[in-house]
Amino acid sequence: MPDGAYWRDRFHIEILEPNDVHSNTSPTEAPFVFITNWQQFRFKREAQSLWAQYTGEDVEEMTRGEVLLDWLSNYPDLIVMNDEAHHVHGKRTAQGEELVWRRFMDRLYSAMKEEHGKRLGTFVQFDYSATPFYGSKEKREFFPHIIYDYPLLSAMHDMLVKQLFLEVRQSIAGERLEDLDFRAERAPADGAHRRGEILRLSEGQKLLLDIGRFKLEQLSQEFREQKLDKKPVLMVLCEDVRVAELTREHFGNLADESGSPYDDRQLMVIHSNLKDSELDAARKRLDMIDVDDDPLRVVISVLMLREGFDKNNISVVVVLRATEADLLLEQIVGRGLRQMFPQSKYPELWGMKEEAYKQIWSGKTPSNSLDFLFIVEHPRFRQFYDDLRREGYVIGSGDTTAVKSTGDAIPVDAIPERLADYDIYWPIQVYDEGRLPDLAQIDVKNLPRYQGDFNQLKIRLANLLIQDIHIESGSKTKIWKLENEYFDYNFFLRQAAHAVAYRGKTGLISGAMAHVAGIIDEYTSNCCFGTQINFDLPENYCVLNYTPVFDYIVQTVAQAIIKLIQGFKYEPRGVWARLSEVPRIMVRESRSLPTERCIYPRVGFQEKGGGFERDFIAEVLNTSADVLSFAKLDRRHKLKISYRDYTAILRNYEVDFIVKSRDKMFLVETKGDRDIDNETVALKARAAVAWCDQASLLPPPSDCSQPQAWEYLLISESLFKENRGLSFEAFVPFCRALRDNKIAQAESKLFL
Repeated sequence: MPDGAYWRDRFHIEILEPNDVHSNTSPTEAPFVFITNWQQFRFKREAQSLWAQYTGEDVEEMTRGEVLLDWLSNYPDLIVMNDEAHHVHGKRTAQGEELVWRRFMDRLYSAMKEEHGKRLGTFVQFDYSATPFYGSKEKREFFPHIIYDYPLLSAMHDMLVKQLFLEVRQSIAGERLEDLDFRAERAPADGAHRRGEILRLSEGQKLLLDIGRFKLEQLSQEFREQKLDKKPVLMVLCEDVRVAELTREHFGNLADESGSPYDDRQLMVIHSNLKDSELDAARKRLDMIDVDDDPLRVVISVLMLREGFDKNNISVVVVLRATEADLLLEQIVGRGLRQMFPQSKYPELWGMKEEAYKQIWSGKTPSNSLDFLFIVEHPRFRQFYDDLRREGYVIGSGDTTAVKSTGDAIPVDAIPERLADYDIYWPIQVYDEGRLPDLAQIDVKNLPRYQGDFNQLKIRLANLLIQDIHIESGSKTKIWKLENEYFDYNFFLRQAAHAVAYRGKTGLISGAMAHVAGIIDEYTSNCCFGTQINFDLPENYCVLNYTPVFDYIVQTVAQAIIKLIQGFKYEPRGVWARLSEVPRIMVRESRSLPTERCIYPRVGFQEKGGGFERDFIAEVLNTSADVLSFAKLDRRHKLKISYRDYTAILRNYEVDFIVKSRDKMFLVETKGDRDIDNETVALKARAAVAWCDQASLLPPPSDCSQPQAWEYLLISESLFKENRGLSFEAFVPFCRALRDNKIAQAESKLFL
């Protein structure tokens, strides 16, 4: 049994929530995970008023902190995993008090030591945070216990998150950003309030909202035009609940790019002043942000979505807050960094995203804005972004109104009229299918007999005594017979049937244990010793506990079953995929060619070194009469071939082209001359050859008109150029020779 499977059965962990633990809750003996938040850890106030001390008016029952402390201290081993850990590592509260979390943990540890003494086991806390520091700017202090740090800068360089882009426009109607007030307009301050009541949004705030709205509408319109089924979302972060409601009113007077009003279907407000029922409904509705056909696309928040809220579709952020706190700004930016177009789902767009990233790095206007997070620039935040740039962040800025978000990416839909002639199938799973062989065909009368007289063997075993002798002293310590109290005929049948059905760890015919036991019973009782024997009697079944007899019976029955299986024919079957299961692909117009023999009217080619692929498509696949159909494959087609690299790690290989001819199906890999001698090429080639051998065993589905045989071909750039003008069929012998040569050259280096 694999290690994981061995341990998995030992873990039956109960999940507990705050409502599961009360003052009278008994400790559980089973392992558990207790999920809670720091607010549950509050203790009773230490200082009471004189009135409360004398009257007892403020006497509380056990607080939640005391209940949890009492319950958790029952356990000698605790592992604490703390998410958003930056909240608990500040030095003190504003009033100089110790933080609630740390105070609870200190008291919990003391209570556990007092309860368990020397039996105290493990007590450890693991902290997780995307912002492992407290303070700001020059006062920033990082946690001293950081084990692993993968900062946003690394994620941006690795293109695993959206790229940050500041949307800057000097004006919409002639106003300058520097001349505008970005705080809400308030009434004059009075004696009761430090600041006056908020009256309305300022012109500066409205300008920021309009910039964000226009960018949202631009992205939405371009996505629709390019048939990208993604919904960009605008997130507005406000300084105050009143500002959030005014922002809702501002949008309520506007219409979107299609003329529809920004009503409650398109926008929502979430803040801490909502009633519990309203807040629950709002949180549920937030889950619809990444549902592309749901109308919600504007979220207005007041510090409610800084943490634990990570969605893919957030594309534009407007910040209506006059703050410069680094932690807050990083949290705000982090809400929208998840990619809308990850490489795993949109491999054809990766080159465009890479191109835009390099253009930003070079200070150029990007040719597209796929997976950008547009932050509408707030003058108060300029220093923050400048600091990020000095740290190495690539942050673009400027007015991207004229930049088409999708670049020259175009959707290409499979043409229904082409499916009958040009659709292609391939197996994604190969297996043998057949009924179990009929064990009733085994005639136990024809199986060989055990060579030995049963009665003599029974007498000899009855008189066999075993004597224990101490080697060092020679003392004779014990005399015993070769017998077991638990052994009887039923026990023998179970053991023998299992030994026949499983040869070592391999299941021979494990699904028919009852039939196997029946054959063993009939053979042992009637044929094995040449006469019928009643093995219900202890004096008889003791013979079966003799190892040579047991092994003989097991071996005889197993060989009979193996002989029956070897003569039984199994039919290979497969699970099939087809090209048309991906009805739409995305290609770059400048990196694609029109086709006639493919279900897609255009196919793309590689951006790096793509000239070879382009020429191979244009001069061979598009023009050869012996090519009945072809396609350029991408990750979504899911034709994957497993192989082990030179370090023995299991990986997946995705082939470039699939080609249908009159007599055979081909997988074709194109390789530039600089890559053709890479040892990985031979590893992939050997795996692909084996894949084709297996695939060739399967007849294609009944509704599919294509050959059964498969072959893998390898073509290099120099091979193509030296034989330019040949048809596909004429190229096959050259490609076959190159494939075999590369495998043969590297065979001694391949992992076996």
